[in-house]
Amino acid sequence: MTVGIPRAGMYYRCGVLWENFLRSLGEDYVVSGETNKAILEKGSALMADESCLSSKIYMGHVDSLLDRCDCLFVPWLSNFGADGINCTRFRAYHAMISNIYRERAPKLLTYAIDYSGTQDMKHAGDEETAFMSMAKALGRSKKEIRDAYRAAKQISEEDFARRVAQAEAVADGEGTKILIVGHDYSIYDAYIGRPIIKAFQNFGMKLIDANLVDRRQAQRDFRKLSDGTLPWTVSRELLGGVVRYRDRVDGIVLLTGFPCGPDSLVNEVIKREVDDKPILYLLQDGQDGLAGVETRIESFTDILTYHGNGER
Repeated sequence: MTVGIPRAGMYYRCGVLWENFLRSLGEDYVVSGETNKAILEKGSALMADESCLSSKIYMGHVDSLLDRCDCLFVPWLSNFGADGINCTRFRAYHAMISNIYRERAPKLLTYAIDYSGTQDMKHAGDEETAFMSMAKALGRSKKEIRDAYRAAKQISEEDFARRVAQAEAVADGEGTKILIVGHDYSIYDAYIGRPIIKAFQNFGMKLIDANLVDRRQAQRDFRKLSDGTLPWTVSRELLGGVVRYRDRVDGIVLLTGFPCGPDSLVNEVIKREVDDKPILYLLQDGQDGLAGVETRIESFTDILTYHGNGER
């Protein structure tokens, strides 16, 4: 059996864990290619116009995998208890895929995380328990699944710690530094995020990803900017990232995919509470061309450079 993993959504958060888990079991898997215009256009055609940009991209990746795998890996990541919840679209992907491709009826391999106890899917629970639920579908013993999960989890945590250390080194280093606040599936997407990152780098800016923080500490720190009622776990971590890096950067960029509801709230919190840094708001809508965006990026970097030189 070949497992297909969409290179979208939570892949950028959990992909190292997923790939190493399947690799530890000796399972064949394929990851969809980088996002391009064709993938976005296909996903946009499949989804309702009101769907967010990331969901359109996700469905485009799903479509690109259907003829390349025997089943799709579509985790159901819902509720993380005290750490908050996920956006509802991550609970809807199963239903959307099954409905859009009802004639093909693709097989879905999944695990479900729900710490709340109000489980909408069987065998939902903490992450290790959720992974164990895949034993039957993969034809493996629970011990094999447990060993593979724990080995993959260690690799994933070490990889993330390495990336956090790199971000900290940039924050403590020289140069004009910008904190990028956005979902990792936007920042690292080859079609909508990386061109923006490259544009900043071409102007000599040092970039720090707000996702690269100690997640436990970020879950405590976000309350320094919010009243504590913010429900979404990733949004909390992003605010925690702002708290962690704000005094070590020269400016902040808010990178948002249209029309993301959680981001609209988080961006307002940042713009209201962080009034001592220049902030650039970039809304991604999937349109071709970066001409307009590059002009705004150039103007923003000019502002940061003038401030850095003591000019007003």
